[in-house]
Amino acid sequence: MEPSGFLGSEWEHRPRIQLIEDGEKMNLLLDGRLYMSWPLEDDISARFAVVQLSEIGVGSYEEVAKAFKIHEKSVYNYIQSFSQEGSYGLIPEKRGPKGSWKLNARLRSAILFLVMNRGMYTYEEIQKQLEGWGESVSIPSIRQVLLESGIVEGMGLTNFNIEQMKLFEMEDEGQRHLDFGIGRELSKKATGIPNREEKIEAERELPYSPAVMKRERSMYSQAQRVYLDQLEEGQYNSYAGGFLFVPLLERYSFLATLRRIMNISIYEGYSLEELCLTLFYLDTFGFRSMEDFKRVCPDEFGVLLGRLSSPSRFTLRRFLHKVRELKKAEELIDEFGYEYLKSGLAGWGVLYIDGHFLPYYGMYPITKGWHGVRKIPMKGSYNFLGVDKNFTPWIFLIRSSSEDLLEKIPEMIEKAKELAKRAGITEDELVVIFDREGYSAKLYRFLDGRDRDDKKRRAIFISWAKYKDKWVKDIPDEDFDHEVTVTYEIRSPEKVRYFETERTMSKYGKIRTIVIESGGDRKRSAIYTNGEEEEIDSDTVVQLICRRWGEENKIKELMRRHFIDYTPGYVKEPMREQPLVDNPEVKKKKQQKAKLMAELHKKKIELADKVLEKARDEMNWEEIKRSQIDLLAEIVKGNNGVFFLDQEIDKLPPKIRFDLAHGGMRTLQLNYLMKHFLDCITVFFCNMIQWL
Repeated sequence: MEPSGFLGSEWEHRPRIQLIEDGEKMNLLLDGRLYMSWPLEDDISARFAVVQLSEIGVGSYEEVAKAFKIHEKSVYNYIQSFSQEGSYGLIPEKRGPKGSWKLNARLRSAILFLVMNRGMYTYEEIQKQLEGWGESVSIPSIRQVLLESGIVEGMGLTNFNIEQMKLFEMEDEGQRHLDFGIGRELSKKATGIPNREEKIEAERELPYSPAVMKRERSMYSQAQRVYLDQLEEGQYNSYAGGFLFVPLLERYSFLATLRRIMNISIYEGYSLEELCLTLFYLDTFGFRSMEDFKRVCPDEFGVLLGRLSSPSRFTLRRFLHKVRELKKAEELIDEFGYEYLKSGLAGWGVLYIDGHFLPYYGMYPITKGWHGVRKIPMKGSYNFLGVDKNFTPWIFLIRSSSEDLLEKIPEMIEKAKELAKRAGITEDELVVIFDREGYSAKLYRFLDGRDRDDKKRRAIFISWAKYKDKWVKDIPDEDFDHEVTVTYEIRSPEKVRYFETERTMSKYGKIRTIVIESGGDRKRSAIYTNGEEEEIDSDTVVQLICRRWGEENKIKELMRRHFIDYTPGYVKEPMREQPLVDNPEVKKKKQQKAKLMAELHKKKIELADKVLEKARDEMNWEEIKRSQIDLLAEIVKGNNGVFFLDQEIDKLPPKIRFDLAHGGMRTLQLNYLMKHFLDCITVFFCNMIQWL
């Protein structure tokens, strides 16, 4: 007897061991049944599961490694560590540089005792004596202890003829200085260590008074100012370059903007400012995800925050969930947009709008959208981005794939105007540029304001025309009597010829049209706009639409440099209204009908062949029917079957709700509040890089 859930040929291809992410947990399935589960951030449980599956013989090293996406050697190492040290052996060592903290106070005292009391001044002698005492210490560790105590190999403490060298006597020609806004005249005037009178006199001659110096360093925290002093003395830190952003963070009100919206004081020992700075520097130093943040050296990274150590990736994950609970992420997007306009970081007057598809590869049933690059429908979301004429991103929306660009353009225009008014921009006119995805007579009429009582236009739009191949090729070459030089951000300038005319668009009416001819192949395209020549001249229209590809380049930069496609965890929510999908019963009936029609067609061909064969013997139709009575009966039966199937199909609705079509399983939607918050910080950092 076959099992009820037999899957046919697919049964053999399903792996015996499966790992499935479910919210904040990782589920381990064994033969399709739940075997273990643990939190996503719990690496130790995952390693314990690897050991357990291997020990009980559920799968080979290769099968276990493939299921957990690790190397077979890692499986072997986990098993060996567990057999030697138990569960403690599965705990990973602390990441970061291995410092002198591994030498306890007793060993450090023993090393200094051998130098100062026994007179041993070579590393080999000290190491040999320590081995005689049963202690194994490497030469680099011995050297580090002595250097920290100011002792150099070969230096004798009784040798008083050694002259102490000046700390800064070497020439500093070619040395890079980081004064952080503070003059370096003091270092030029002062020699050695000046006394109090000399220091006061030197400060009087400086163009920067102590009060000015204090004000210019006031944007740094106390711990950061301490480290800046150490940095000037030569101390090394892998993340010290992050200090260069501190003035920009202060100038463009990064932390102040976050504080106005996010009502979080202290979370797990860290303030809101410290956690947000961590997320900012996470993008600055190229960490691809929260999980990738485990590579950080906490002691060195903590200096950027004014703390001894940076928060862990687990703290950051929990902090983002806390932000999600506040439900203010979209309000934060508007607040940052207001700051961009107010500070002049983003310009007003021109707004490029485009949508970027964010694919989703998880197991949740969410709506599908169209992947513009792969040209296939996929589960995912849309990131609708708005940039100014210099391609500075300052407004964005993340929505389900069930919403398209046509619906979001009016919403983004309305948001942009509200933010501009709040920022004190009196000019209400806005030029909006979008690609063919926004081609719609309904949208054009809306932007024209035809639905308003006063018929006031909402915005001037510029877009590419569709279905232009039918008529642009018929325009004579001599009609292209205008020329404009289009300048780009990256590529060299290009001369574009154009011809201005007027076309009639279905459901819209007459519309201003500019036909351009560009490139070596003299390719022709048409541009639609509702702006009059007095409001926006043709040269400007051609310039703006031809430079639209700069927004595509900005999206690529956000993807490759700032990982805008990354989502810090997926939180599912039920949809209020289930989407309509094709009725599976209708699809099944149509398949049955197609199969029956194919069989019926074969029967008719068979009958025709026999009729033609009998026709040579001059038999009449009655004789043919008597001789082929069985075949005719099958044809009649097939026709009746097709007729009844058509009746059943007509009775069924062509579209039904998703849950009815899939046995009660409902379509879900993703909560984007955590991604909204993280993308606010990502876009801010992108704008800082562009400003630099």
